[in-house]
Amino acid sequence: MQVCNINTNHRVKQNFNGKIIDSHVHCGKWTNDLFSTDNVLDFFNRKFNNGKDTIDRVIISNLDCIINTDNKTPYKDELSGNLKLLKACLNNDKLVPFVVCQPGYGSAENIELLLGMYPKLIKGLKFHPACLDLAANDIKYIPYMKLAEKYNKPCLFHSEVITDANNKFIRSGVSDPEFIYETARQFPNVPVILGHMGLGGGEANEAGIKTLMDSIDHNDANLYADLAWVDWDNPAKPHIIEVVDKLLHSSKGDKTEKLLFGTDAPLGVFGEKALKQKDAYENNIKNIKEAIRDNFGEDANKLISRIFYRNSKKLLTQNFNQTV
Repeated sequence: MQVCNINTNHRVKQNFNGKIIDSHVHCGKWTNDLFSTDNVLDFFNRKFNNGKDTIDRVIISNLDCIINTDNKTPYKDELSGNLKLLKACLNNDKLVPFVVCQPGYGSAENIELLLGMYPKLIKGLKFHPACLDLAANDIKYIPYMKLAEKYNKPCLFHSEVITDANNKFIRSGVSDPEFIYETARQFPNVPVILGHMGLGGGEANEAGIKTLMDSIDHNDANLYADLAWVDWDNPAKPHIIEVVDKLLHSSKGDKTEKLLFGTDAPLGVFGEKALKQKDAYENNIKNIKEAIRDNFGEDANKLISRIFYRNSKKLLTQNFNQTV
């Protein structure tokens, strides 16, 4: 690694605060918890870190469409579940909806109907291979990916590498980053986000980083990664620092545009049933910024601005498919 370690006694004072886009947020039902869009808005309308950080927008999808943990099928189908979220987003600019796709249960025709109804409101497509129990390189994803290409929409895939209790790699799962990469290579213009960058910490995140960097080296897919749950329990953020450094010095130059801040709120440590965990959320923001500041010196402010805001904003507004 070429990380620039800075003596903390001689830091260059910079403004590390500002607007944030959280690229990985949910509403809906997950196990015994139910999160309404009102719950989400109440949480994200707060000021964080003594008012220095504000959540400008959140990319949100409906858990109701993802999985019913009782019988391993979605609570709601592609139309009803996504429509519920879309209607809640109509009059609130803070909520940026990604519609959940259900290869194997639903159909791409359902998603195209929604895209026809809400062409500007819908900003992307969401896939959760693990909950579908459908490998991310299965041909059932192809009709949905064709829609993403046709309608100029990025895709967010849950990515996950299976590890054991000691955080050691065992085998790939259906959400393995390599499977997602295989599908993304068939649609090289479509931005495909590796949600969680492999999930699971340790070797799982290393696998996510490797896949992301391979896509850049080979220039054969338009992969991104978000930071939801990456190093969440480690204030030093070692894997975040590693991926930032590798992107900054990639074989194709500075590719830090490929990294997005995200949390998976309101699940886990950021949830507790009613999005009450403000401290956990703002500490995550603070620790990521501090780690970047401690490792990247004069580049820190630029990197923080990109990761927390500019990269997601650009991804949501760019026209990557010039034929549409």
